[in-house]
Amino acid sequence: MASSDEMVNVSEECRVSPPPNAVSEKSLPLTFFDLIWLHFHLAQSLFFYKFPHSKTQFIETPIPSLKHSLSLALRHFYPFEGNLLFPPNLREPEIHYVDGDSVSMTFAEFNRDFAYLIKNHQRKVAHFYPLLPQLPPVCVKRDTLVASVFQLWNFFWVHLREPLMLEGAILPFYDRTMVKDPNKLGSVFWQHHQKIKFEGYRPLLPTSNILAAILLSQVDLQRLKKGFGSMSNVVTCLKFYSSMCLHMGLHVKARACSGEEHAKSMQLIDEDGFIIAANLIGEAIQEKLGSNKGVLEGLDKWVVNFSSINIKRAVGVAGSPGFAVYGIDFGLGQLQKRESISIDETRCISLHEGKDNKGDIEVGLSFPKIKMNAFASIFTDGLMVYD
Repeated sequence: MASSDEMVNVSEECRVSPPPNAVSEKSLPLTFFDLIWLHFHLAQSLFFYKFPHSKTQFIETPIPSLKHSLSLALRHFYPFEGNLLFPPNLREPEIHYVDGDSVSMTFAEFNRDFAYLIKNHQRKVAHFYPLLPQLPPVCVKRDTLVASVFQLWNFFWVHLREPLMLEGAILPFYDRTMVKDPNKLGSVFWQHHQKIKFEGYRPLLPTSNILAAILLSQVDLQRLKKGFGSMSNVVTCLKFYSSMCLHMGLHVKARACSGEEHAKSMQLIDEDGFIIAANLIGEAIQEKLGSNKGVLEGLDKWVVNFSSINIKRAVGVAGSPGFAVYGIDFGLGQLQKRESISIDETRCISLHEGKDNKGDIEVGLSFPKIKMNAFASIFTDGLMVYD
């Protein structure tokens, strides 16, 4: 494999801020929803667009527009360029912004085959690492923020100015007084997290894993739905839940077939964990909503429960098909591919909506090659179970 220096030629490195004096100095306290993610890995994604024109044209047209429209978007997403501060009196950390804070932005040429990078087939994940910036321009804990800032960034790309009315734009809401915490969950989480050294941004290190994506079409999802017919009342999350059950099962089988040690059997046992960022299982939510104790009951035990999981045997979920990004074009035409590169380190599978059909689900995987081959070989059989 060629070195990073041979594959990437940096054209411009810059910093982008909101327009001067557009945002006053602000402090944003972290709620218990934020503190949960304090020591988790950051999310890093790559978005691939075609630009079949010369380098000169790219420098003269898209680059200035991208920088200007990002500046306008950052006015509404100031936490992206702010700094995470830890008050000396051990209070919960907060995001602090002052005028002039910025994010990094890098424009570079990459000489690897574009068609190779955007396919769903197996590719070496190390081939993507030269595209990851050393100082991430947009690197956050939750894909909801990434999707929102990209949508607003694209909105300003179209207008290239701040319209009087941001019609259809999804703007963030920063009033933390609206987040009630009667059970002091923020204090519970912070008491746990302050015992752990905060390491900040850690660049991902290339592995020898293989990156691939599997597309679950609407036909596939209907077949899965039959297998979960008894849960037909869980309409809103059925596609998500059923596809995750399938992939968790295939993941466990692939681990066994590839020779990874697995105790007792290939069934899901206590050692195998499945981590989802929110409780999306409809029946559980319905039960909680019908309770006077509310949907957050038991969340104070989350840290203890999570600590008991064998993280090496756990499968996490990154992203969601609900975070539509394939409609964001930046004037460059349709987004050709989104890759969640951080799943290579976080032992997660990624979920995105289908590029050509929003009803499909694109599942991203990063495994050692022997495990990826095992997973692919049993994927079709896994779907056939639901015929």
